[in-house]
Amino acid sequence: MEFKVLGPLRASVPLPSAAQPRLVLGVLLARPNEFVHRDTLVDELWPLGPPSSAAAVVQMAVSKLRKALSPGLAVDDARQRLRSGRGGYRLTVSEGELDVAGFTGLTAAAATATGDERRALLDRALGLWRGRAFADVPAGPLLEAHKLWLEDRRSSVLGKLVELDLAAGDHKAVADRLGPELAERPGDERLAGWLAEALHGLGRRDAALAVLDRCRHLLWEHAGVSPGEDLLEVHRRIAGTGWSAGGPPCRLPPSTPDFTGRAGELAELGRALRGPAPVVLHGAAGAGKTALAVHAAWRVRKRFPDGQLVADLRETGDVLKGFLRALGFAETELPPDRAGLISLWQSQTADRRLLVLLENARSEAEVRPLLPSGPGCATIVTTRRRLAGLVGARPIRVGELSYAESRVLLGAIIGEDRPSAEPDAVRRLLACCDGLALAVRAAGMKLLQRPRLSIAEFATRLENERLRLDELAAGDLAVRPVLTEALAELSLRQRNSLRLLGFPGAVEIADWFATALLGCSSREAAERLDELVDDHLLHAAPDQAGFLRFRLPGLTRLALREPPDPDALKRALTVTAALAEHAASALGADYSPVRGVDAPAAALDRVAADPIGWRDAEIATLALAARTASGHGWTDLTARLADAHTDLVGPRRGGSLALLGFDIVRERLDLPAEAGKLLKLGDSHANAGDLARARTCFALAEARFRSAGDRRGTGAALVSLADVDADSGRTRPAVDALREALDLYRDCGDLAGQAMASAQFGSLWDDLGDFGRAKECFEASLLLSLHCDDGRQHDRSAKRYADVLRRNGRLDEAGDLLKSALTGTRNSRERHWEAHVLRSLGDLHAKAGDAGESERCLSRSLELFEHVGHRHAAAYTHRSFGESLRLAGEADRAEEHLGLAMNTFRALGDRRGGGYALLSLGRLRADEGVATEAAEGLRTAAGLFRQLGFPVWELRALRDLSAVDRDGRQRDRAREALTKIRFGAMPG
Repeated sequence: MEFKVLGPLRASVPLPSAAQPRLVLGVLLARPNEFVHRDTLVDELWPLGPPSSAAAVVQMAVSKLRKALSPGLAVDDARQRLRSGRGGYRLTVSEGELDVAGFTGLTAAAATATGDERRALLDRALGLWRGRAFADVPAGPLLEAHKLWLEDRRSSVLGKLVELDLAAGDHKAVADRLGPELAERPGDERLAGWLAEALHGLGRRDAALAVLDRCRHLLWEHAGVSPGEDLLEVHRRIAGTGWSAGGPPCRLPPSTPDFTGRAGELAELGRALRGPAPVVLHGAAGAGKTALAVHAAWRVRKRFPDGQLVADLRETGDVLKGFLRALGFAETELPPDRAGLISLWQSQTADRRLLVLLENARSEAEVRPLLPSGPGCATIVTTRRRLAGLVGARPIRVGELSYAESRVLLGAIIGEDRPSAEPDAVRRLLACCDGLALAVRAAGMKLLQRPRLSIAEFATRLENERLRLDELAAGDLAVRPVLTEALAELSLRQRNSLRLLGFPGAVEIADWFATALLGCSSREAAERLDELVDDHLLHAAPDQAGFLRFRLPGLTRLALREPPDPDALKRALTVTAALAEHAASALGADYSPVRGVDAPAAALDRVAADPIGWRDAEIATLALAARTASGHGWTDLTARLADAHTDLVGPRRGGSLALLGFDIVRERLDLPAEAGKLLKLGDSHANAGDLARARTCFALAEARFRSAGDRRGTGAALVSLADVDADSGRTRPAVDALREALDLYRDCGDLAGQAMASAQFGSLWDDLGDFGRAKECFEASLLLSLHCDDGRQHDRSAKRYADVLRRNGRLDEAGDLLKSALTGTRNSRERHWEAHVLRSLGDLHAKAGDAGESERCLSRSLELFEHVGHRHAAAYTHRSFGESLRLAGEADRAEEHLGLAMNTFRALGDRRGGGYALLSLGRLRADEGVATEAAEGLRTAAGLFRQLGFPVWELRALRDLSAVDRDGRQRDRAREALTKIRFGAMPG
């Protein structure tokens, strides 16, 4: 019988193929001629715990082995090799039957032999091995330990044989023997050293060094250790220069212990370092680029077993020489010329795996020669510029820390107790740091240095801009020197651009504003702004409309210490006024101001395309521009900016700016101009629904126009007063004002004014129930407006007349007028009058029973009113929407719109609008059969119209009230209202 275990398990008889019998046989062969207890076999078969059938399984495995090893013999036959007893089993193995015994015998004989005989015995011993011991047996703990013991014995024999071969100069035998061995164990330092010596002895120096380098890489990558002294000595003998003492060079500075945040940048950096393309970390001075680079380098250093090299490119000295010396070259071995150094560096890095960190790069030219050439190398470059000319580079922006990251960093420096106790002060402090990592760290170190200084007190100091940079310093850790150094490196053009871009109080500015400040063409301005953005001295980000806005970092602005240039500022504010006036005109302001200067065509086109978006984006800039112009004493410019601001947002949102232009002309004692400002301000109040303030402004405007002898202006003020009085129920003053306005307009030959006053008169007569007079006034207004310079008054008169015709059942005529008016308002781009016409069209379609077209018109009207900020007019559209939906049978939606209208009318004190909404709500309740609520609403509406002096509307409310409440008092009130209509009685 013959058993072989030095390789796959074999015997001279066929063995069972199942795993369990083979494992049992392996254990018995590991302890031949000894009883192996059944429990030992159970533990070997099931290391994690045996099943309940374990004993039976072992017995079956032993039974299969008996049949294979002693076929035909009984269990108790004396010739049986596998016998039971003592609670276990014993396998009888005779001398010479087991290859392990032959191996140990030969190694024992070799221990006493010498010379060639010893080499032959060791060679025969190794020849018994056919692979790893028990190679195809799934080992348990006992058999695994035995395998390791056998492998250790084999390794010992191999080492002795290799030493004898090397001593005898048989390098080929060593190389042939160790090639396959090192492929199995590439990180074995002893094998690598022997094979390298053998290859070197065969004249294959490069192959020998490659074996050593590969072993060194594997040691570093898998175990994080450097080669031992024996392998270092082998390398020195073969290469002539050793690896750097103690292993590959690691010149990385210590990583910042409290490094926090930058999770996204770290992940991107880790991925980028898997390839040879240089990674460029670019960001502002003090952003924390070096801290990030060093932290990332320590995380990936095991990927680069040949070392990590660092150079600060601001320092003097030849970086290439320093790198080559770190790789083991002596000074005498370095070429004297630059080209030779670059060539040597590239050749030495071709097959290495190096990580190179280049700090504070200023240009692509100084980086290119320092890039390692090998595909296994990686480079990190930190710079304040993007280095766009570095072909193939992977740029990663190191921007501002978020508030959360800044807060974590501060807590890591000073501990969590102090920030947790003063959360509001922490927010103030970090706001002053502007997201700059250096500033946050300096603030933290100062607080750590002064434990008695509260965060609130320190934040108060930082909020003083004159002290901020001086306070952000702790020892030699300071913000000012770093920012000053960055600014000193700028070109003259860049510094001049930064100086011109100052706009005190502005958080950010639009691209057109920046172009105006720079005072050059749009193309040149774009180039100069891009330069500053690339150097992280200016931040750029698109707004909601997709247009660029620029922000000068707060700390950079303080370090620059340049006052704004008055000429540049005035130039930019002038462009701002022109664009704001253009936006107001595009939105449909009634009194479009004349532009004193033209703005760039591209900016004007942008405003015209989306005046609402421009207003929303620039309203804060516009307000600041008006105050800045006022502070500089530029009165004309101040007035333009203030007026444009009021046109765009209305007097309520305009605040003190709404009166700024008025104050300027009042100081000049210019009565006509003062009256014009008051008239315009009153119109803004009227559009916002504030009739009381509107009437005050109109009355003051009238008085000043009269004092100045301006008949046309007086007429305009009287028409506006009449409009407010009519809406407030003061019909007698309204009629008187309109009659006087008509006389004034006739005297001065103002056809447009006569048309406007006549249309106003027509609406008033209709409210008072005199359709005949109303018709005469409107026809006169339309005829007069045909002879005006533009068709805007004709469109407005047509809209008002159409409303009267609709209420009197003449729908076709009303429709023709509204279609014409809609075309005209769209052509003249009067957005708010377009919205008025659409509301009238919605009412007309609702009256005609076309609910879908009515909803389309009213939805668009509502959208336009809300966009141009006419809350009051929007409320009237909501009322029309509610009435239209009521007629269409959509009670829930109707109630929602009527509720919105009613809330606005109440907030603005508009009793007439409230009457309209109550009338529709009463009708809605009547439709739903809720008689009590319907009667209450209609009765209240009728009372309001009675108080306001609108008998027609009172009669309409009473008619609907009679349908749900047959009280006799309704008949009496209806008779009174009808009498007023017939005889034109008007309350005072």
